[in-house]
Amino acid sequence: MKVGGILLAVALAVTIGWAFVSYPRPAESIQAAAPERILIAYYSQSGHTEAVAKAIQQETGGDLYRIRTNISYPKNAPAMQSQVKAEYNEGLRPPLAEPMLDMSRYDVVFLGFPNWYNAPPVGVFTFLEGTDWKGKTVVPFVTYGLSGWGSSIDDIREAAPDAVLVQGLAVHASQAGTCGEAVASWLDSLGLYAVEGGRNR
Repeated sequence: MKVGGILLAVALAVTIGWAFVSYPRPAESIQAAAPERILIAYYSQSGHTEAVAKAIQQETGGDLYRIRTNISYPKNAPAMQSQVKAEYNEGLRPPLAEPMLDMSRYDVVFLGFPNWYNAPPVGVFTFLEGTDWKGKTVVPFVTYGLSGWGSSIDDIREAAPDAVLVQGLAVHASQAGTCGEAVASWLDSLGLYAVEGGRNR
């Protein structure tokens, strides 16, 4: 191989290697945690994400915390989309309507939200950026209508760079009410099937 070809191959290898360092894949498993060290934090507007959060609680025995803000959203889809996009582009961080929990109590945090036009609701960013994530694991789950995760995984990485991010679960909104089996299978794949206090299997 000519020198130029070798140098190009080396450059490509370094570039690809850096890409994997900069954008790591989520971890595929997680160490089991006691129920009292597990939090299920979620934002839910229409009840779909809440249904998944409660299914996770049934399996793990963790605490539930609903992320709320005092922002109201129009029911008209185009108007809501316009408002949500403006909030995201402006980097809005609204105060939470409920006091933040003592996050030092938790090692594993399930974080759920709907995909709003390819990103999490801005209240989720308030929650993420208001928490010290060192030594904690974030397990994301999302409900969606069309576009799955959108930019959510990258958004979580940026907002909580010190957290260990674990492979998440995406649930179509139409299946949120019957997601129990999918949630159980997902948790088993993460190694959380042995958590005491959850459903016996």
